[in-house]
Amino acid sequence: MPKVSEKYLENRKNEIAKAAINVFAKKGYSNASMKDIIKEANVSRGGLYAHFENIDAVFIAALKYDDALQVNRLSISDPKVSLLLQLNAWIDKAVLSVQNKKVNLVRAKSEFFLSHDIEEVPYLRERHDQLSKNIQRLVKIGIEKGEFKKQIDVNSFAELLISMIDGVMLHQHYQYTSNPNLSAVLNHMHKAIENILI
Repeated sequence: MPKVSEKYLENRKNEIAKAAINVFAKKGYSNASMKDIIKEANVSRGGLYAHFENIDAVFIAALKYDDALQVNRLSISDPKVSLLLQLNAWIDKAVLSVQNKKVNLVRAKSEFFLSHDIEEVPYLRERHDQLSKNIQRLVKIGIEKGEFKKQIDVNSFAELLISMIDGVMLHQHYQYTSNPNLSAVLNHMHKAIENILI
């Protein structure tokens, strides 16, 4: 039997995780099964279980894959553009991603996060801490550059912003309101953030 390289195995695992995103976006976490993943990833049962022992392991891999794409969005892309505008653009992309039903993990994330303890799944805290650090870093740079107020509690601001984004995304996904005006919600969010930072 020929030996398979580590790179090949890692690529195959990522392909399965990417395919699993489609399943979790469609069915949520609670209704997805290993059989669904096998079908979507076009992999044998043995091929799937060679990489993942259960649906939780697949979800964590899909979450990590999705997070790797999201992390790249919160960066200072243009030093000539104000940090507030860049932060607002990142918020808009994050919130508006809920409209892409094919790869939207909002429902699956909420189901998974509510059904698992942070102690059981350390990655949940890691991903939150990483996002918080990225937001804090951007705000600290804004303070150093004189764009933002000096007396901002960057940790509390990061936690508030994450909660606001999560709340708006959940609200939009589950469509609790009969007349969702996402533009108006985002405008109010931008004004609140501006009042805190400037």
